[in-house]
Amino acid sequence: MVKILHSDELPFIEVPRISTRVLAGSDTGAKKTTIWEQWIEPNGFIPMHYHDTEEVLVILNGSVILELADSKIEVAAPASILVGEKELHGLHPLAESRVHLLGIFPTSNPGVWDRDGKERPLPTDDVSTLTNPYLSDH
Repeated sequence: MVKILHSDELPFIEVPRISTRVLAGSDTGAKKTTIWEQWIEPNGFIPMHYHDTEEVLVILNGSVILELADSKIEVAAPASILVGEKELHGLHPLAESRVHLLGIFPTSNPGVWDRDGKERPLPTDDVSTLTNPYLSDH
């Protein structure tokens, strides 16, 4: 089965902190892959979380602070970040950077959990208005 998905026909999903376009996933007919295209404005962030599978983050534009369980790393585009299964991570733009990235998973339905093991919504459904814990880092 070949299916052509034109990016301009895929909806942008705007939620607090992040804008997402699902390029591939269960809703688009993918059986074993998810690809999220995301934009994070300077005051946005992805909270600390983990997945039940590995994730590849491809930073296309901008710079981020990648927070892990015990460290923080600056990453500038272009770069790929390999995040292991169940590895706690979060990120936010560095200074006033607008970040454009891809989140790629080897499953059509990635799960998301917070640092306490509580299930979190997917970024397309995350309408929670969390306080940005990274603002004090600027």
